[in-house]
Amino acid sequence: MGKQKTSITNCLGLWPLLVALALLLASCACPEPEPTNAADFKVVVIGKSVHPYWSNIEAGVQAAAKDLGLHADQAVFFVPPTEDVTKQIETMETYIAQGVTGIAVAPSDPSALEPVMRKAADAGIVVTTLDTPPVDDSVSLVYIGTDNYAAGKVAGEKMVQLLPAGGTVGIGRGSDTALNALQRTEGFLDAVAGTGVETLEPFNDKEDAAQALELANSVLSANPNLTGAFGVYAYNGPAWATAIKEADRVDQTKLVCFDATTDIINGIKEGVIDATVAQREFDMGYKSVQLIYLISTQGQAAAFEKMSVVNGIIDTGVDVITQVNLKEYQVQLNAKGIPHKWSTEDWEPEQDEIEQWN
Repeated sequence: MGKQKTSITNCLGLWPLLVALALLLASCACPEPEPTNAADFKVVVIGKSVHPYWSNIEAGVQAAAKDLGLHADQAVFFVPPTEDVTKQIETMETYIAQGVTGIAVAPSDPSALEPVMRKAADAGIVVTTLDTPPVDDSVSLVYIGTDNYAAGKVAGEKMVQLLPAGGTVGIGRGSDTALNALQRTEGFLDAVAGTGVETLEPFNDKEDAAQALELANSVLSANPNLTGAFGVYAYNGPAWATAIKEADRVDQTKLVCFDATTDIINGIKEGVIDATVAQREFDMGYKSVQLIYLISTQGQAAAFEKMSVVNGIIDTGVDVITQVNLKEYQVQLNAKGIPHKWSTEDWEPEQDEIEQWN
């Protein structure tokens, strides 16, 4: 009995220490967001730059707000004029101070954005990311967007199809730090490795469409027999397309790019862009608002189940578009009610464009 009493006394003596340890661990974790009344709900979606791609995301944000019965000022979309990490951070600081319900951000530099994302999470704001994945162990609850490595690999596989005899490919991208750019490039390079397709060092235009065109022209000038070009960001495809046309290299320099903006679709219809890997950016904007709304009104567990979150990711998927399936792609967009400013009316695919995919 004496030994048992001593053991109990020792355990009781440790109790204050255990309580203090538990409190310390609790203070290190981000607070669970409190349920929000729908009338008090406000979400902010922060993109990267002014471009039709981001306009499609904004359309998704607005559509979700309408479907959820929100007022216009309850779902805010913001992008700086050009890619600007400092402006993204300042914008987040502004909305943290306002105490908004949630922030979905496409971090131009995930490492640089993580501290202010953590500040928002510590303040009880729901933080998610879209378009560009966050750093490992981020406070971002969910990444909504493309599996960029897999999408880049698809692009590389299409290039290999276009260049069965091999060749040299130029690569244009808008960032050397954003994970989506790095992962797409890595996937592309892995797909073409060992196939006879060689690649030049990627050029970084810093999300400046004018600079992208200038650099594409420079690459073509330095490599007049360039057999392929890969555009990593949405404006890179049109930049390459313009440069290829100006160099009179249509059909000789095969072009694979990303996204399905109007100028890219027009490039496919003209035959200067051979294939594009279209992200579902409208869905990124829509689901960012939808997810944060469900988390704030129904709780995280219920929201994750309804939105099919897997390992912290909602993969929005991609569509590979060529002249062969462009009309079918338009039918799919119309069926989903996704807006677009192009049409395939009075247009038919060219026979040689069809044959290159057989």
